[in-house]
Amino acid sequence: MREGTAVMKRPDRDAKIKYRELCRSNKDMSLFDQDWWLDITCGGPDKWDVVLVERDGQIIASLPYHRVKKYMFDTIQMPELTLTMGVWIRYPEHQDPNTKLAYEREIYLQLIERLPKVEYSYQHFNWNITNWSAFYWKGFKQTTRYTFVFEDLGNLDQIYANFRDNIRAEIRKAQKQLRIVESDDFEKFHEMNKMTFERQQVPMPHSYDVIKRLDEACKERNCRKIWFAQDDEGKIHCAIYVVWDGNCAYYLLGGADPDLRKSGCHSLALWHAIREMSKVTKQFDLHGGMHEPVERFFRSLGAKQKPYFQLSKINGRLFKFVYYMKQALLQVSVAVTTAIAFEAF
Repeated sequence: MREGTAVMKRPDRDAKIKYRELCRSNKDMSLFDQDWWLDITCGGPDKWDVVLVERDGQIIASLPYHRVKKYMFDTIQMPELTLTMGVWIRYPEHQDPNTKLAYEREIYLQLIERLPKVEYSYQHFNWNITNWSAFYWKGFKQTTRYTFVFEDLGNLDQIYANFRDNIRAEIRKAQKQLRIVESDDFEKFHEMNKMTFERQQVPMPHSYDVIKRLDEACKERNCRKIWFAQDDEGKIHCAIYVVWDGNCAYYLLGGADPDLRKSGCHSLALWHAIREMSKVTKQFDLHGGMHEPVERFFRSLGAKQKPYFQLSKINGRLFKFVYYMKQALLQVSVAVTTAIAFEAF
């Protein structure tokens, strides 16, 4: 075995069976950590695994992960269409803050020890996880990312009052010419979704097969809605795709007709989605906020900016060399592109 090479541990099949049972019995499990979600978004039931911490015959913590073979390297990465996946912990009742931190430290260290030794690992943890110190001690690095969340769907009047004036004006304008239509027409939604990426001349970041299978699974479990903002002529201005679990709804995907997207349709559709989701769950995650135009729009809705952690770790000299060479080439590419842009002026 060459120096610095990580060795992928043999996964514990019993742990996966136990985890599937945990998902079926635990209503607090995030949608993105559900076994059926991972079966689809990771590319099959054999493309992900999980590590567990058990006490007195009961699972008290879990950490699923997506295994990916990239060239000659074993890695852990995020699956498609999955904002976060990470640690779930069963906390004892009535813990004070210091006891809770000590409890988390013990559990995190056990989870880290059970993870396979791969050349590269990165995961996005849910914004509910605010303590990553144990991962720091074990050599992980952290990058802060952001999403925007409506934390309390129980007060719709306050949510609407927190919209900026221009958002409320867009909603009033859109209400005069558009209506929100619920639909199961996935193919029509997919067409609208593609338009967004085609307008920006970038490839779609998710595959049709994955989102199609995910749509069928979510529809079967009654945890997804598709809404179109449609005018009197039947033209669809925009579409949104929302999924949810017992704690939170997520604006997973959207799309708009490039010629019609300035009608205020997005503001109207999201306001409709927020009201509908208040009937089935507690919070609403807008599922993004790292791109400036998106961040500006989500901020104008009055949602709260929520940080979440991207944790990563590089093992092995060869992978580290390849990784930093790729980063250097990307920086050169950006510099060349910038120089060309200035030449255009």
